[in-house]
Parts: sequence; structure tokens; C-alpha cells
Amino acid sequence: MNIAFDATAILGPMSKNRGIGNYALSQFTTMINLDKDNNYFFINFFEEFTLSDYIEDCSNFKEFYFYCGKENFLIREKQYEDVIGDIIKNFIDDYKIDIFYITSPFDGHMLVYRKEWFGKVKTIVTVYDIIPYIFKEYYLNNDSAYKWYMEIVDMLRWVDKYFVISKSVKDDMIKYLNFDSEKIDIIWGAVDEKYQQIKISEEEKSKFFSKFKINSKYIMCTGGDDNRKNIEGLIKAYSNLSKSIIDDFQLVIVCKLSKESFNRYNNLIKKRKILDRVILTNFVSFEELLMFYNLASLMAFPSQYEGFGLPVVEAFACGTPVLTSNNSSLVQIAGDAAVLVDPFDVNDITRGLNEALTKTNLDELVEKGYKQLENFRWNKVAKNAIGIINNLKVFKKDTDKKKIAFFTPLPPIQSGISDYSVDILNEISKYFDIDVFIDDGYMEECKLNDNINVFNHNLFEKKVKNYDNIVYQVGNSEYHIYMWEYIKKYRGIVVLHDYNMHLVICHYNFNLRKNKYNDYENSLLEDYSEKEVKEYTDKLKNGKSGFRIYDMETNGIVVNYAKKIIVHSNEVREKLLRKNVGLNVKTIQHYAKIEKLINSEEKKENLGFDKKCVIMASFGFVHSSKRIMPILYAFKRITEKYDNVKYIFVGKLDAAIKKDFNDYVSKNNLRGCVIVTGYTELDKFLDYMDASDICFNLRYPYNGETSGSLMRLLAKGKCIVINNIGSFGEISDKICIKLPDVKDMSEKEEVDKIYHVMEMLMDENERKNYSENARKYAEENLDLKIIGKKYADYINENEKNGLSSDILYKLYNEHIKKQKYSDNEIYDLSKTLAYSKNYDVESI
Repeated sequence: MNIAFDATAILGPMSKNRGIGNYALSQFTTMINLDKDNNYFFINFFEEFTLSDYIEDCSNFKEFYFYCGKENFLIREKQYEDVIGDIIKNFIDDYKIDIFYITSPFDGHMLVYRKEWFGKVKTIVTVYDIIPYIFKEYYLNNDSAYKWYMEIVDMLRWVDKYFVISKSVKDDMIKYLNFDSEKIDIIWGAVDEKYQQIKISEEEKSKFFSKFKINSKYIMCTGGDDNRKNIEGLIKAYSNLSKSIIDDFQLVIVCKLSKESFNRYNNLIKKRKILDRVILTNFVSFEELLMFYNLASLMAFPSQYEGFGLPVVEAFACGTPVLTSNNSSLVQIAGDAAVLVDPFDVNDITRGLNEALTKTNLDELVEKGYKQLENFRWNKVAKNAIGIINNLKVFKKDTDKKKIAFFTPLPPIQSGISDYSVDILNEISKYFDIDVFIDDGYMEECKLNDNINVFNHNLFEKKVKNYDNIVYQVGNSEYHIYMWEYIKKYRGIVVLHDYNMHLVICHYNFNLRKNKYNDYENSLLEDYSEKEVKEYTDKLKNGKSGFRIYDMETNGIVVNYAKKIIVHSNEVREKLLRKNVGLNVKTIQHYAKIEKLINSEEKKENLGFDKKCVIMASFGFVHSSKRIMPILYAFKRITEKYDNVKYIFVGKLDAAIKKDFNDYVSKNNLRGCVIVTGYTELDKFLDYMDASDICFNLRYPYNGETSGSLMRLLAKGKCIVINNIGSFGEISDKICIKLPDVKDMSEKEEVDKIYHVMEMLMDENERKNYSENARKYAEENLDLKIIGKKYADYINENEKNGLSSDILYKLYNEHIKKQKYSDNEIYDLSKTLAYSKNYDVESI
């Protein structure tokens, strides 16, 4: 199972470095170290903190920090609770959380969780005590405090399981708040192993006593600056002891105190005339606290009420005799290993102190304490918790598949997207039953799984009510035009293969439909203002401008009507979100099939080439945007230096460059070493990939597309040369060789750079690292199974609405601008907001 737990107990302002914080830190680190059957996820909204530093083996552990602004305003202010809710919902979806563990519900600096954030995920909460409710006249003595506390109680009522740290807490929850006893499990508290008996030399003892002005044996008390801890009652009780006992034993209060409390206790000490016998240490280090325990004659802890009295078990662990209260969890923890007193009766505390110091066999008490301590070890607490968690019946998704409609071209359509869709369809058919809707004029010629049916798109509207979702595969070609009207009418998930669709819009309106200026203008108005469009089209009509296909990028005809959008690169995602921050966009990389690597020499021979020949290649439609002519010019220079080398263009030669291409090949006697295959079936296409040594996948101009061929080449572990542009630039320099963006080079510089790369890569050793890194990258990121699962998760994911402009404006003015955030703080806050709404950081 996947178990998430929040950071509230460990880092919340009311818990950090105190009893609850220390408890939670020990509990969860022990659970993670012991339990290798489950995975643990730490979600932290408070401060940068590395929990993994406390864990021996992090193989089943991940931690995540979401910066919530200065003073953690995102979790403190109710107006932003939907942001936190969305983060939790996304986190649960992303990491397939089965159980969410709320660690400290009453911390006070955390928004109240809402049931709907968790869906069918099981929830667990640790309740340390309900002391504020039991003593509400002291702790909840105003309406706002009481209202807040009861809001938390109401939240707890929908939680599936309560862990409590003593029987006393369970009894209180049932008695005072009427919680269901069947849902409450006692896991107890425990003592950290750092509490132990230590050796202290006489010299160390002397320095220690001198620092804290101790001049005799002493009774210690440690707790907190809270009236319930009963420090005042202990001082009074101590002052009532006989002079001889007071002379023999000082009283040392080991605790950080407020100035007000320090003065109050000091005045009481003066009034009781025991000024030189009672010491108020204020804050001490852990090392000093451990020495106090080890050197004390008695640890007195007459607290009026405790959910779990840690000082008692800490004293047991240090071999220190204990006096404590006869109520709440304290009597349960102490058993017969302590002197018990009534904490509300000063005379009885005096009686207990006198008995402990004059009549009790303290060595025997220490031995009993050691035995009692075995009930309160972290291994035992952790095993209790793990056992209960493993017995929770987590929700299992039903096996009935949802049904989706899927618009795409399919083979025999000569399109990379048609081949892409065949593989994606077969992979996601594990998760959905699918009806595919194709264009007029052809029948599919491909093998699809049995639960995938193919129909002509004209049948869609008769069947539309059958579908849970609709997916549109959209590219910058005429094969996708038939989808446009459906996208506008039936909102679905648009898979945007090309960011700029201006080329196909021109083709549709001026080639297929003959000068439909009005429709062309309407398409542009989806992305640009009426003024911009009119100025451009007026110039176009008057012959003062050509088509601005590449500098007027457009996609609004499909993007503006999408419910959700899938893109293949972060570059495209960021561009979409800069245009409209409210879009719901997900980056899912193009896939690659991870298959057994093929020996290139054998494949070369099968294709009729010399096995020692160095084969360079480009794949896909042989178009000028793939830098065909510069490649040809550079390759000509390579043939002047090397004999056994060939360049294969695997694809159909574009008519626009056919004459220039053929003329150059002919004039430079390249026909024997430059080959254009024409359109090839997929199997043959892949054979050429297997045979190649150096692969060029260059781009300019660029329409925001990704390359299916590039993904296949990565999976085949090929040495690949790309331009540092768009999505191609997102690939590490260790994986592909990158040439600069063409717009940053002259024609000569481009040819020179291509030539120098070709010459460098003629050395097989130069190619080897790139090939190995490419294969590894594909295995870890592009495997079709990984991509298919991401598709399925995103299709199933609920649609999210963007942050309202009002909230963003208020957030900026009231926090970022007013409190003068640094650039790093703005970036970190943006990352949190981005995760909340699936945005990109820069878009926020």
C-alpha cells in the first residue's frame, strides 16, 4: 500500500520539538525502517526539512515540500484552503495513495481537512489527548477557540481510524465526545533510545552542578509551561517537607518558562522561603536534560492530566525513580513502578515526596520501571500501527472499464500520428473500452485489440452518450480537419501534437476551400485580437504581406474548446499556459517501444549494405524544415574524406525541394551514397533505424511538434543529432548532440557545424556514450507502458478549474508585493500553486 502522512506533528508550530513532534518523528521513522511491504510519502507544507536524514533505508520512502509563503499563509488563511485541497487531491492521484495519515489534527496552524479531498482513500489520525475539551473552561474559554476546536472534532468524525497513545485517551474520546470505540486503537507512546543511563565522571558532575547552582542531591521535574503540569503545586508541596529533607534534596524545575511564569514561580519560592533550594533552569540542551535525569534522586511529575506522560518513561529509561499522578494515562504508564499521588491535593503530593525519599526502596522502584518500560518501545508502537494499517480494507477500483471515444487517423494514412495512435490505443485499451472515429474515404489497415472498434466519424453523434470521455489526436495536417467541429461541440481531451496549426488552417481555407478569407480570419480570432487579424489580412489581400505561418502561431480553434490538453513537451505546455493560465494541460512525453537491441551490422547486410559502412540517416517526411539541404551539403564534404559512408533519407521527398535535391545529388555524383527510400511501411522503416549509426533529426522552422522518429531512435540506442530548439532542447546534452537553433546561425555556419559533427561521429567511440545514454533515457522515461498509464490516469482525472483571477490578484497584492518576496520565494510559491492546479511555475 501507499501511505501518505502529513508533517503537522513533526513541524507544526505547536508540535515541533515538543512532545508531539518528537513522538511523531520517532513513530514514523521507525515504521518506515521496519515496514518494507508498504511505501511511505511525507507531505510537508511547513518548512524545508529532510526527514530522510532520520531514516536508515529510504527505498520505500519519498518526501515532498510545498512552500506556502511567508508565515505559511496558504495553510493559515481559510480563503486558500482550496489550494491545499487541490494539492492533496493531486498528490493522492499522482502517487496512488491508499491511506492518508493525519498526524496532529489540533495543531492550530493547519487548515481543517475536508472529507471530499480524500475520495475513497482511507484516513487515519493520531489523537494525543482531548485535554482542551476536558478542561475547556481553561483552554477553550472564548467562543472562537471553542468553535475552532469543535470544527476539528467534527472533522475527526469522518476519519476511518483513530490511533491513540493511551487507554486514557480512548476512554476520554468515548466518554466526552461519544466517538465509536470500534474505530479507536491504542498504539501507546514510547521512549526514544537516546534516553538511557550514561556514565558521568565526578569532574563532569562537578561542572554540571556548578553551572546550575546545585549543591546537594535533588528532585527534578520536567514538563511544560502550562498550569496543568502543576509546577506550582509541586513547589508548594516541596516547601511543606521537613527541613531535613529540604536540606538534603533540592528541587530542580527543568523547563523553558515564559518571563511571566518564571517571575510567578520565583515569587512563590521567595514567599515559601526556599529560595536557595529550588532552581528554575529555563531551557536546557538535550545533553543537559539527560544528565539531569541520570543524576536525579527522584523525578517528580504530578501533572493534573496527560494523554501520555513522556517524562515518566524517560525517567524509567534513565534509571530514575518516579513520582507521578494517580489519574489519566499516568497511572496506566506507571503501573506499580512509581509512587502515585493526587495531583489536585498539595498535601498528598507532600506525602508522596516524603514517602519516596524516606521510606521507599528506590532501587526496587527503578527495576520495576525498567520492566514497565518494555511496553513503551518504538518498535512495539510501530508494529502495532503497521499491523492495524495492514488490516484496513482499502478501496479497490472496480474492474469495469470506462468507455471512451477516440478521434485519430489510422493506417494506411501516411502520418506519424496514425502510427502513434495504433500503439497508444492498444496500450490504453488495458484501461478502457474504445471506439475510434476516423475520417471519410478509407478503412483502417492495422491490428487493434479486441475491445477497440473503428467507425466512420458520421456515426459519432448517435453514440456520443455512451462515452465517459472523448480523446482527439490533433496534428498540423489535413488528416485532422474532420475533428474540428466535434472538438467545438463535444469538449474532450485534445492531444496537441503541434503547437502551431497555422499551416493546416491555411491549407484548409485556401487550398481545399479556395480563398475562404472569412473563415480564415475567424480561425485567427481564436488567438489574436480583431485589430491584429484585420491589419494582417488586409495586407495579405492587398499583396503587401505573405502568409505569416510561423510568426503568427495559432491553435485556438482546438485549444479553446478542450476540456483537458495533452502535450509532449514542457515548452509547449508553458506556451499554452502563458496564453491562458486557466487551461488544464498535462505533459506526457511521446512514447517509445523498448525492445531488444538489434545488431546494426547484421541489419545492414540484410538491407544490402556493407556491414562496415557508416550509415547516416534522417527519418520521416523529407521536408525542408528538417534541414535536408544543409545536411546534404555537409555530407558531400564527408564523402570527400571517407569512402565507406552513406546517407539514407527514409521517407517521401517533398515536392517543394525535389528539384534542388536531385540536381545537387546528380551534379556532385552522390547517387551511390545518398538514398531516398520514399514512403516505407513501418517494418522497413524500423529496419533502416536499426541499420543506422548516426541519425539526424533537425528542425527549422519549428511548429512546436515532437518527433515520433526521435523517440524510436532513443529507444534503439542510436547516436542522434538534434537542434537546441523547443521540445528537442529539453533532452539532455548527454543524450543527444545538439546543434544551435538555425535562426542563430548563418547558412555557412549551419553547414559547417553539421559537417564537424558528422566528422566527429565517424569515430565509433565518440558515438558509444550517446547511444548508451539514449537507451537508458528511453527505458526510464519513454516506455509505452509508462506513457499509457499516464494517459489513462489523466483521462480518468477529474477536470480542474484554474485559480480565479480575483484570488491570484489578492494573493499578489496582500502577500507577494506587500511582503517583498525574493525571486526564489516567488518561484517556490509558484511551484506550490502550479502543483495545486497542474500549472507551470512560469505561468503563475
